[in-house]
Amino acid sequence: MSALLRFLFFLIIVAGFSCQPPPPPPEESMPVSNVPVRQEVLAEGFQIPYAIEVLGEDDFLVTERMGGLFRVTQGKLTQVNGIPESQTYQTDRHYGGMMDISLHPDYAENHLVYIALVKPDYTMSVIRFELDGYNAENIQEIFTSNQFSIGARIAWEDADHFFLSFGVGGAPKPEHGPQDMSDPRGKIFRLHADGSIPEDNPSFSGANALPGIWSYGHRDPQGLFYDAENNILYSNEHGPMGGDEFNIIEKGGNYGWPLFSYGLNYDGSAVSGMTENEAAESTILPVKYWTPGFRLAPSSLLLIKDSNFPEWNDSFLISGLLYQHLVRYDPDQDLTEILMERVGRVRDIALLPGGDLVILIEEHSPQANMPGRIVKLSPG
Repeated sequence: MSALLRFLFFLIIVAGFSCQPPPPPPEESMPVSNVPVRQEVLAEGFQIPYAIEVLGEDDFLVTERMGGLFRVTQGKLTQVNGIPESQTYQTDRHYGGMMDISLHPDYAENHLVYIALVKPDYTMSVIRFELDGYNAENIQEIFTSNQFSIGARIAWEDADHFFLSFGVGGAPKPEHGPQDMSDPRGKIFRLHADGSIPEDNPSFSGANALPGIWSYGHRDPQGLFYDAENNILYSNEHGPMGGDEFNIIEKGGNYGWPLFSYGLNYDGSAVSGMTENEAAESTILPVKYWTPGFRLAPSSLLLIKDSNFPEWNDSFLISGLLYQHLVRYDPDQDLTEILMERVGRVRDIALLPGGDLVILIEEHSPQANMPGRIVKLSPG
């Protein structure tokens, strides 16, 4: 399929987003944390920042969905030179463009940085380069595809393996790409650090099955975290209208989209006629899902340890786009609580070396006149 046809197909998919009505108020109550939090704006001036990597207490790399990578030092934004051009598509929001950024686990020695982005031909790729101050050098494209990704995250298993999520959009009715092994959308890939395919990856039947697939049947897994202590890959995933998920990712697993979902299509109809019992026989059900009464629209996932918030340690932080909440999820207690209400459309969360947190917030949230910004969170 040509790049033009792929793009026209994507227009059909994202049209479902632009026609959505504004979100209703949550029907389900959610407990609110009583832990006091102090906020400090460290930098601002972004439009739709997507991801943040921490180089130091006040030194960050931030991708801007509209294009460009910024190094932010002591509040000053400086664009990194040499980053390839990216492309977004705009409906009521911008999709694609510059997405996740990740430091190689041995960054201190090799200075390697990885970015997932949508190229000018509306296909997603992963590049890596060596960061020298404010310059990207020795750029390599190590992953290519023939499709547009609405969201992507990178998580490292070890210094030689990383996972890459490839999201699919939210048309009024779902298409079948996540179940098609020749289609990269709705998949999580596992790759070597140079982009080659590990020999111990799962194999899938069919001559056209893409190399590198680790799991499939996803919708839009914009949160991805690898717990190296326990060798577990976690993800959170956008449902359609409700049905957001928290998953443990298993090798070769089928996570069901669009065969089954706890959410609804945007017109209010059922995603499919499959029952939960039927889905449990052929797919992997989520560890946790949130009903249409409380739609997170999760955009990142962080398991925090050794932070300055002892009440939050050893649980997951999730940023919610729709209602602009910062949320904590504790699987051991099956507890979901709101840590900060209406803090803004948080795209990413990171832990600072000293134990405080930073969150990356889009412009116009929670108020129309607020710029995109990096906000430091410390105990109040």
